[in-house]
Parts: sequence; C-alpha cells; structure tokens
Amino acid sequence: MLAFSKVIKALNLAMGMIAAPLIGVVAVIVLYEVIARYFFHAPTSWAQEVCEYLLCALVMFGTGYTLSHYGHTRVDILYSHMSDKKRAWVEIFVGVLLIIAMLPIIWLGSKVAVEAFMVGDTSSSAAALPLGPAKAAVPLGAIFLLLQGLANAVDSVNFLITGRKPTQG
Repeated sequence: MLAFSKVIKALNLAMGMIAAPLIGVVAVIVLYEVIARYFFHAPTSWAQEVCEYLLCALVMFGTGYTLSHYGHTRVDILYSHMSDKKRAWVEIFVGVLLIIAMLPIIWLGSKVAVEAFMVGDTSSSAAALPLGPAKAAVPLGAIFLLLQGLANAVDSVNFLITGRKPTQG
C-alpha cells in the first residue's frame, strides 16, 4: 500500500518540478509582450494565448503536487482541533470525493482532448495554435490530483491500521 503512495508522491513531485518553471516562462513572455507593445508598438498575436495555455498547464499539473504537500485550502480552524484519527478519516473522505469529482473530468476531458488531436483543432486567433496539448492538460491534471488524493487516503488507512503517521510535505 505504501509503495503506491510513494510512487504517486514521486510522480507528483516530478510534475510539480515541471510545472513550477512555467511561471517563469509566462513572466518572460509577458515581459516580452509589454516591451513589444509599449516600446516598439508591435504587439504579438500569440503571447496572451500562449500564457493562457501555460497557466492552464501550470495549474493542472500543480494540483497533485500541491495536494501531496497538503497545500490545498481546508478549514484549518476545524482541522487543527481534530485528533489524528479524525484527520485520517477526513483524508479518506477527500479521496472518495476526488474519485467522484475527477472521474467525469478525466472521462469528458479525455474525449475533448482526443477529438482536438484527431481533428487538428487550432485556436481561432491569428496564431492558430494547436489546442490538443492545452485540452489534454485538464484530464492529465485531474489524473494527478485523483492519484494523489488516493495516495493520501492510502496513507491514512495505513495510519488507522498501524498507528504510524504518514509523512507530509
């Protein structure tokens, strides 16, 4: 059981390391666009759109990483007063909720992404960027989030059985 959660945590760590630099790429593109637009009066046709797609990837690929560090929003004022066993039950409940919430996103998002790749869907802007990769980021990110939620739930089940706390962060 714990091997599963270690593999998933390593996968989400890798995805976090891939996603994190995207914010730097977005900053460089925005800086380039500002300079091109306001100093040279030559705005690009692609900068805003590329930034939107990169931010989509950043958010979607960063969700599992954030959950692996227990960084998503929760009601800490309640959570901090809970016993370790109640916290474990909350993590198990969150894992179940993620199954319910992520499976439709994975299923429908995959259908949309596959269709975009098959028909060669492109944006309607002058840049005509391919939409397949951006659309694929949604179900992939949902998979990473779902797997991390399940890994956290597995850790919590292990805690309830053995009494050993899962490592966080």
